[in-house]
Formats: sequence, C-alpha cells, structure tokens
Amino acid sequence: EAHESKMAPRTALPAAATASLLFASVVLMGVAHRDPVLGSGVGQAGSLVRGTKMGFMGFRSAQRAAIRRVIAQVGGVAESGDRIKLHFRILSEEGEEITSSRVASEEPLMFTAGQGAMMPGIESNIIGMKVGEKKTVSVGPAEAFGEISEENIVKVPKEKLPAGADVGAVLRMGTQGFPVRVTAVDDSEATLDMNHPLAGKNLQFELEMIDAFEAPPQLTALSVETTQAGDGESFPKIGDTVTVHYTGSLLENGQVFDSSLEREPFQFIIGVGQVIRGWDEGVAQMSKGQKAVLKIPAALGYGQSGAGNVIPPGADLQFEVELIDIKAAE
Repeated sequence: EAHESKMAPRTALPAAATASLLFASVVLMGVAHRDPVLGSGVGQAGSLVRGTKMGFMGFRSAQRAAIRRVIAQVGGVAESGDRIKLHFRILSEEGEEITSSRVASEEPLMFTAGQGAMMPGIESNIIGMKVGEKKTVSVGPAEAFGEISEENIVKVPKEKLPAGADVGAVLRMGTQGFPVRVTAVDDSEATLDMNHPLAGKNLQFELEMIDAFEAPPQLTALSVETTQAGDGESFPKIGDTVTVHYTGSLLENGQVFDSSLEREPFQFIIGVGQVIRGWDEGVAQMSKGQKAVLKIPAALGYGQSGAGNVIPPGADLQFEVELIDIKAAE
C-alpha cells in the first residue's frame, strides 16, 4: 500500500482564509512535539552556482553576481530583488528570546527581498542593511504575525481529532504542519484556534545580514525532461490515481529535501489539488513506466510562502519522478 509523502507537495493554506474554507481544508496530522512559531519560509541556505555547464549569458550573470558579492563583503547594501541570507532572533516586548533561525534550522533564512515573501517587519527593515550588519527593531502585530482573528477560530467534529488530543494540545494541520491549538472539546465537537501563537503581540526582531547577492534567474515555465521512456500510450487523466516514486530537490543548489525511494511509493489523484500544480501538470504529461525530471517554477510549487524549514520562499524545484502505475477513476 502506498504511503503519504513525508513532504507531500501541496499548496499552502492562507492564514487569513475564511472559517468555512479552513473547515473544508483541515487535515489533522497529529500532536506536535513543539509549537513552531516561525511559520513558513524558514529555508536552507543555497549557493549561487548550481552546475558547471552554462552558456555565455549564464556566465555573465554569475560573474556579475560574484562581483556584487565582493562589493557587498566590503560594505555594500541589500537591495530589493537581491537574494538574502539572514539570521534573526524573535524576542518578546520585554526582551525574552522566543525563537531564532539558529534554533529552528541552524541555517540562515533565505529569500528574495521585495517579493513579499517575509512579514513586513523583516521586509521593510532589511533594505539598506550591509553584509555583516546587525540591528534590532520593534514591531507591532501588523508587521509581524497579525492581529488575533475570530475567523481563525473554528469548530470541527470531535472524531477529527487525533487520539489523545485534548484541551491545550498543539496539532499540525495539513502537510505543512501549520500549528493549531485545541481550546475546547465537548461530546461532539472541538474548537481549534488557528491564530499564530504570536498573533496580537508586540515583538522585537534582531536581524543579522549574512549575505546579499543578485538573485539567479528563475524558471518561468514547467519543463518535463524524459530520462526513460514509458509505454507512450497510458497517460493519466483528471481523477485517475497515480503511483509514483520521486526525489525532490532545490533547483538552485541540488539540495534534496524529500524522497520516496526509501519508503513506499506515493499515491495521489491527478487534477484535484492534492499536490502542487507543477506535479498535477507535469505527471499528466508522463506515460506509464516513464521516468522524467520535472523542473517546476516557484509559481507552480510553493510560491513565495515556501514550505516549513525545507523549501525557501520563491524556490524553483526539481523532481525526479517515475510513474509506476495509473488507476482509472471509477
């Protein structure tokens, strides 16, 4: 039997969705071991050059980026559109540490400045920072994790809760592990608070600029590169269930973030939004038995939200996929 992917590709749930949409989309995965407060977008650091083969324009782009990095090292400043590596600490209004990038993933936060990937309290304060510079800023809820919203408090049937979950438990919602807290349970239903744990709070951000360099060119379209031909006849249609093996990596630096090869194959239904659009559209172009490399632009992947601490905001992705089987919709 196929298992759900550890990092099943799926679009992120908007934090400000209406209660009805949230209720329709809730998938409770289990009791969390800790209460993540960073949300999405804490990514691994990547390198500029992702391969040894590049054309003249690619060389010139890399050369310009290298020059800009040298300039940055001696006092240049971060600009909108730059690729940013940033360490940070989040402190309470009283100065008590809540979390930091070094605690969360040990790697700097990595994102492209000026694309709205980060909360305003970070985006608005990094522009103009020099590499190596540190600063501390005070931010209100609107610039951080937002105000507390009644729309983010929802009720679900009690049977939806994992075994053992009671008032005070922190659960993970969906495949990206968005934290929700159980605030009440009665005989028939449970109340879940989906507001971020730091919503409504005044905070301090300590920011440390690790690096700022010209962002490498990003993909603009999905590509499917065949590495082993399939039968050329059996292609999945909307509603069909497909079984695949895959390995996913960041296109920028080849860093692998998930693979099914040491687990059972992964199953999903084509065309119904169970996976990111790049998978729905890419796997639909493959025939049974085919192996291919899907190169997926961020817009068809996890967008400017990223995914937890494994996929940075705005990251283009690469998946090596084998289409093992197709089961027609009933």
